[in-house]
Amino acid sequence: MKKNNYFFNFISSYRNFFFKVLFFEIYYSIRFGVLIPKIKIHNNPKRTDTVPCIYYFLHEISKFLMKKNIRSVVDIGSGYGRVVNFINSINNIKTYGVEYDKEAFNYSLSIKKKNMNLYCGDIFNFDLKKFNSKCFILVDPFKKVEDRTKLLNKIKRIYPKQKKYIIAVNNYKGSFPKYLKLIQSTIASKTRTLKIFEIS
Repeated sequence: MKKNNYFFNFISSYRNFFFKVLFFEIYYSIRFGVLIPKIKIHNNPKRTDTVPCIYYFLHEISKFLMKKNIRSVVDIGSGYGRVVNFINSINNIKTYGVEYDKEAFNYSLSIKKKNMNLYCGDIFNFDLKKFNSKCFILVDPFKKVEDRTKLLNKIKRIYPKQKKYIIAVNNYKGSFPKYLKLIQSTIASKTRTLKIFEIS
């Protein structure tokens, strides 16, 4: 995706909720003082481009976190920090971000808020228990379904007797493992979705 095609793709991709999406983009862009989101094209065979999660989905995620009284989240592929900063500001909970790209990571460090920890590296090299969290956000970080499945299997193994949550944004490729129970879904288009799963 080229940057100059971003807004055309934005309109077509979120057609089912376009006016609602537009409202939240305007509202929170003004609130946070960032009118044009940062995007980075990686051309990486394994990792997707850094494209921001829309504020409408973040609003819905925030409501879910409140409903379930979730006190910490881990954003896998945290990019420029939009997701972790939003949740930290709105929900006032502990947020963690793991980003592979050094440039995006350094920018996120420059705007990070309190009660937030950011890390740069390959998520598969991390001990997930160090985050002490049972809620993970994936804004389509992987190009290959097998990499996503590998991470989900790793998440499943931690805290085996406790509920865990997977918040998957725009993860439209392939199918999810059967041990994930879908508990919430918002479909804007074929490629733009918010799905929340429970692992118990």
